[in-house]
Amino acid sequence: MAHGVFHKVLGAINLSELDLDVREDRLLWESLYGKTVKGDLECLECREQDPGCPQWMFLRLWKGRPVAVHYSTGRRHPTAPESPRHRALKDRIAQAAESAGYSAELEARAPDGRRRTDVLVHGEQGLQLGCEIQLSWATAPAVAKRSDIARSDGISPLWTTDDTGAPLIERTPWARIDRLPLEAFSGGNPLLVRGGVKELKLKKCDSRNPLPCPDRGYGRCNQWHGTWAPTLGMHLDRLVAVAAAGEYVSLYLPAQAGRRSRASHMWVATQDRDRYLDATSDDVAAGPEPGTVDDHAPARPENRPLPRECSYQQRLDDKELRGSVPRDTGAIVPAGITVPEPRAPRSRRAPLQASPTAGSRNAPVIPQQASAPGSASPRLTPPSPLGDTLLDARRPSRPRADRAAVAARLGCLVEQVGPCASCQDLVQRYGVGGNPLCPGCRAQVEARRTKPRDAAT
Repeated sequence: MAHGVFHKVLGAINLSELDLDVREDRLLWESLYGKTVKGDLECLECREQDPGCPQWMFLRLWKGRPVAVHYSTGRRHPTAPESPRHRALKDRIAQAAESAGYSAELEARAPDGRRRTDVLVHGEQGLQLGCEIQLSWATAPAVAKRSDIARSDGISPLWTTDDTGAPLIERTPWARIDRLPLEAFSGGNPLLVRGGVKELKLKKCDSRNPLPCPDRGYGRCNQWHGTWAPTLGMHLDRLVAVAAAGEYVSLYLPAQAGRRSRASHMWVATQDRDRYLDATSDDVAAGPEPGTVDDHAPARPENRPLPRECSYQQRLDDKELRGSVPRDTGAIVPAGITVPEPRAPRSRRAPLQASPTAGSRNAPVIPQQASAPGSASPRLTPPSPLGDTLLDARRPSRPRADRAAVAARLGCLVEQVGPCASCQDLVQRYGVGGNPLCPGCRAQVEARRTKPRDAAT
C-alpha cells in the first residue's frame, strides 16, 4: 500500500494529508473511494520509471487512514469467487437449519437486487435469519451497510467469522469460530462458538465479593449486579437452530461513557434479554441507526511527504492480511443493572406473523453434537444465570415460628433447623449432632443397608 497516488484528472494526491474530519477532505475522499475503476489511479513510481509494472491502484481504509493499494493476485477483492472453505461453511449452516426443521436458501437475492444473503433460514412464525459467512477481510462500513439492508428487508443478520480482529466484531450480530481447515466444515466436526454469544450473570455484592460495589466504587451494597459473560459450550449448528426458533435473539448495547467504551452486539437467550429489559432504565434499540458504523472514528492525518516508492512487492510479500489488534477479547461486559433480588423475567416475546411462504412447521429438533473436551454439552434451554436462586425460591419455605418451635423441642438454635433431605420435615440439620435426614428416614436407610447382609447370612 502507498500514501501517494496519481489520479488521471486530479494528478498526484498525498493521501496522508487527508483529514476525514474536515469537510473538504471528506468530500474529496467520498468522490474517489469506491467510485474509481481500474485505470483511474496509478502508482507514482511505476508511472514515472517502470510502466511495465502493474501500476493500477484502488483506494481503501487501513486502520482508519486512506491508502492506495495495487491490484494484485495477492489480495481477494469483493468480486472474487468464494473460497472452498466459504462454500463448505455455507453448506454446513444450511444443513444445520434443515436438521432443526427449517428451510434454508443459498444465495438468496432480494427482488431489487440490493441484497444477496449467503444462507437465508426461514425460522419459527415467519422469523428470517440471514447467515453471512465472512472468512476474508471486509471493512466495517461494508458490513454495516449490508446489515442495514438486511434489517430493512425484515431479516435478522448473523455474521460468522474465524478472525479475532475482523472489523465486523461488535459492529453487527456475530459469532466467531476457530480457524479450521476445509475438512472440519464438511466432516461434521463440532464448531465451537468462541465469541459473540453471552449470558446474563447476577452476582451479589456482599462480603464474599472481593471487589467493591461497581455503582458506588467502595464497600458493598448487598444487592445483585449483572454482567454479560461469554457462553461456554455453544456450537454454531445449535446457535443457528435456536436463533431460528427465537430462543436466542440479538441484543445491541450502545457505547456509554463510564460503562462501555464501545458499542456491543451479542446473541443472548430470550429470558436473559427479558430479565435485562426488566431491570434497566435505558432505551434499548433493536440496532444502530442506519448508516452508523460503531467505533469507526477516522484516524488523524499523518502528513507525510508525498511518497513515490512502489509498494507492489510489499503487498505480494504480505501474507497476513487480517487485523493485528484483536477485537474479540472475550471480556466480561458490565450489564449496568442492579436489582434487590433475582426474580423470573416477564415475557416480552411478541407473536410473529407467519410468513406466507414459510408454511406451518413442527417444533424444531435441535441436533445433538459431541462437545469438545472440557466443554459443557449443548442444551436447548440455557442454564439459568442465577444459579440455584430461582430453584430455591420455588421451594416451599417454612415460617420462622415453625422453626423456632422445632428448635425449642429439639434443644438447638433456630439457625440449626432445616428440612430433611428426603421428606422435608424440619429437623436439626446443622451444628453438633445435626443430620440431613430425620430419624424416620435414617431408619429406612439403615434398614436397606442391613437387608442385603441378612440375606447373605
